[in-house]
Amino acid sequence: MLHLGFRQSGQWSTYHHLGREVFLTPVTFGEDGWFTAGHKGTTLTCFETDRIPSDVVQKEKRSYTFENTEWDKDWCYLRQPNSKNYLFEQNRLKLKGTEIRLDQPDSPTFIGIRQKDFNAVISCDVSLTNGEAGITLYMDEDHHYDLAIRKDESGYKVIERLNIGDIKSIENEVDLVSDNHAELIIRASHDRYTFLIHTDGKEILLGTAQTKYLSSEIAGGFTGVIIGLYAYGEGFSAEFSKFKCDYF
Repeated sequence: MLHLGFRQSGQWSTYHHLGREVFLTPVTFGEDGWFTAGHKGTTLTCFETDRIPSDVVQKEKRSYTFENTEWDKDWCYLRQPNSKNYLFEQNRLKLKGTEIRLDQPDSPTFIGIRQKDFNAVISCDVSLTNGEAGITLYMDEDHHYDLAIRKDESGYKVIERLNIGDIKSIENEVDLVSDNHAELIIRASHDRYTFLIHTDGKEILLGTAQTKYLSSEIAGGFTGVIIGLYAYGEGFSAEFSKFKCDYF
C-alpha cells in the first residue's frame, strides 16, 4: 500500500518538522477477505519483506550538493521569484537581494531544498558585499531560524536569529574582523539545531534552538522545513559555494 505519513521527532515527542513523506507498507489479506497493513496497523521505518524481487535495489542518497542536484528539480522558491536575481552555476550560486524580507508573505530572494531526515550537517561558504545573506531553516514567514552574514556600520557580522511567531530575536552575533565571508554550519538532530561558523581556522558556536518551534503542530502546514539560501538588501549581491547537506 502506498500512502502519505510523517515521522514525529521522538517516541514521546508528538512534534514533526519534516514534511509529509511517501511510505510503502506491506498488506496482508486474511481468510475473511479483510486486510491488515504494516505492523498492527502502523507503518514502521523499515520492513523486512519477501514481496519485492531481490533484483530491486533502493539507492538512498545521503549527501546533497550544488554539483549533484538540479536547480529546476531539487530546489524550490517562495511564491513568484524574479529570475533576474538568481545566477546559477554548476558549483556556485549568486543571489541579488531585494527589500523583501523572509518574514514577509511575499517572494524574497530565496531558493531552498527540503530537509529529508532528522540528523544532518548543513554547510555553505557565503560572501557578500552588503546587506544580509545566509542559510535559513524555513517553515513559513513567521517561523524560521536564520544563520547569516550581515554588513552594518561597524563591519561584517555573523548572526543567529530566531523567528517564532511574533518573537524575532538575534540570539548571538560574532564579528568578522577582516573578512566578508565565512563558512556557515548547521548541525541538525531530532530535537535541536546547532548554529556554528568556521572562520580564521576555528569553529565558533553561536547557539542552539529546538526543532519543535518549526513543527507543523506549532507553525501549521504540512510541507516541513526547507533549507534555504537567501539574500536581503536592495541592489546587493551574495555568493554561495561549497554547499553540502550530509545526512547520517
